[in-house]
Amino acid sequence: MQISVVTPFPFESIPRIWTWIAPFKEKVSDDFGPATLSEFVTHMAASWERQKTWAIYGDGELGGLITFERVSPWLGSAHMVLKPDLQGKGIGVKALRETFRQMFEESGIGKLSFFVLGGNLAVGSLVHNLGATREGTLREHTLTGGKPRDVWVYGLTKTAFEGKHHVIPVPTDHSNIDKQQPAAADQ
Repeated sequence: MQISVVTPFPFESIPRIWTWIAPFKEKVSDDFGPATLSEFVTHMAASWERQKTWAIYGDGELGGLITFERVSPWLGSAHMVLKPDLQGKGIGVKALRETFRQMFEESGIGKLSFFVLGGNLAVGSLVHNLGATREGTLREHTLTGGKPRDVWVYGLTKTAFEGKHHVIPVPTDHSNIDKQQPAAADQ
């Protein structure tokens, strides 16, 4: 599958996000989030100007949204929604790898934070795969379905991200090695 990540996300496509998250809303949103499509669009519009957004495309089809908001000169926060039929195919990892690189480079932040409803192993393993660590649990931090729910906090430092994803190039032409170092018999 051909994957591309383009900024900005087309705002007129925000209603699609609502349909994507509807089947698993209780895994990604608490009782205080938007409850209707109209509320969701209004909520997204209110934060749109202070966020940077990316659209994820798989084989040319719109399949995801990534948002980034700078919290302070050092810290940023990111969120991602991926269309259910594109999940589990490595698309999220590839898209986040590219957008995290841009977030760190363009904003100058040193760390990204992620707040995930407790039990959402899919998102936790996704950001962990990119170098994030689970830094703690906020016990009974919010409500879902009227019941207290933990929130897991993940953090990704620029150093950890770069260390995990930037490989030092190794020369592939080894023809000069013998010429540069004398053989053991020559010493």
